[in-house]
Amino acid sequence: MSIKWRLTGLFLGMTGLSILLFWVGESVRLVSGEQRIDVGVILLALLLPAGVVYFYTSQLIRRMEKLHFATQRIARGDFEHIHLSDSTDEIGQFTVELNSLSRHVEMIVQNGTQEAQKMEAILAGMQEGVVAVDHVGRVVLVNAAAERIFERQKTVRDLEYLLELTYDSELEQLTRKVLSGQPSAMREIQIAQRIVQSKINPILSGQGQSRGAVIVFHDVTELRRLEKMRTEFVANVSHELRTPLTSIKGFVETLLDGAAEDPSLRNRFLEIIQAETLRLQRLIEDLLTIAHLEGHENRAEVRTGKVSYVQNAYDKIKPVIQSVAQAKGIEVEVDLPENLPPLIMGEDLLSQLLLNLLENAVKYTAAGRVWLHAQVGPKFLRLEFGDTGCGIPKDILPRIFERFYRVDKARSRGQGGTGLGLSIVKHMVEGVGGDISVDSKLGVGTVFTCNLPRAKL
Repeated sequence: MSIKWRLTGLFLGMTGLSILLFWVGESVRLVSGEQRIDVGVILLALLLPAGVVYFYTSQLIRRMEKLHFATQRIARGDFEHIHLSDSTDEIGQFTVELNSLSRHVEMIVQNGTQEAQKMEAILAGMQEGVVAVDHVGRVVLVNAAAERIFERQKTVRDLEYLLELTYDSELEQLTRKVLSGQPSAMREIQIAQRIVQSKINPILSGQGQSRGAVIVFHDVTELRRLEKMRTEFVANVSHELRTPLTSIKGFVETLLDGAAEDPSLRNRFLEIIQAETLRLQRLIEDLLTIAHLEGHENRAEVRTGKVSYVQNAYDKIKPVIQSVAQAKGIEVEVDLPENLPPLIMGEDLLSQLLLNLLENAVKYTAAGRVWLHAQVGPKFLRLEFGDTGCGIPKDILPRIFERFYRVDKARSRGQGGTGLGLSIVKHMVEGVGGDISVDSKLGVGTVFTCNLPRAKL
């Protein structure tokens, strides 16, 4: 029954009850012949209906207060079920609808929270920096990657506009253009020593109006560095190939023009052509070795469990080193203690590493000695390659592992060097998880130190 009919019935019932009580009281007075008014009957006629109405309205107010508290709980995010006495009146129907609304809002909030957590996890896991701005350019979101790129913390709390984050006025202007209707824009910016590529995309409403923009920042420093290295590598390879090819071409043309008729001249030219051909062969072999190492094939050898011993690897190259050293009158001192632990490296790679460093030491030592010492550590085996040669200037030590870099270019080419030996050695050592360092003094000599990981027996 609806509340209005209950209140109407209560009003009519209590009014009838009061009239009845007054009538009974008046009838008793007339029968008894009394002339005074019965105050007790009057009080009963007034207080009894008032008490009934007060009790009913108190029950109604308590139900309304429960509903009031329940709506406050829902507003605070507490979606506990509302328990009221079952009834079919308007308050009962409102309670049912409010419980249904509470469950619906709870589902919306849970879904919204889950989506927000997913978005937060996605943004936190992205390598690219993401910055979102509203329709007037105020920063509203910055992910962790963007904070790392711009070296800022708690960016959203500290900053208001994009310019305060990037310090790039052109990027700010591009963002304004996108907010005013331009589809998208891109720009590369320089941040300290890094190059960052930014792409700005608008956030549009259902009516196509701009509600803000999202700017994605991608650190392309390594990509640009690799592009530069590739360009320099192609240029260096072209230069290294051009020099012997030009020499071969010139001497062949000279022989074809009649120099072949002179036996002594012909033999000298053919020897030069042979030397340049061998130089080309060494260069191509070194380039193939670089490609082999950069393709991580040496790491595949480590994963398959290949190991080697320094003494065995040195025995394979000993004749080559001894012959070159004896030709120059250089003493080779090799101190490899017995029972050296095996290394995580294939024997062919280890032999090539020893050959490159020892041959390099002999090549750049005019007189004196060259040595190879080994020292066992708990996890690494330290190999020391030293010489008493000319030494390397301190300012160019960091560059000696670069491809095609030569301390003395004319002398290196004259001795058949390709400029790739030390780069190959560094790839080998780092490919198996070791490290290599160099120490040198002009006129005193040079020492290369390799720490190579030991194999587990």
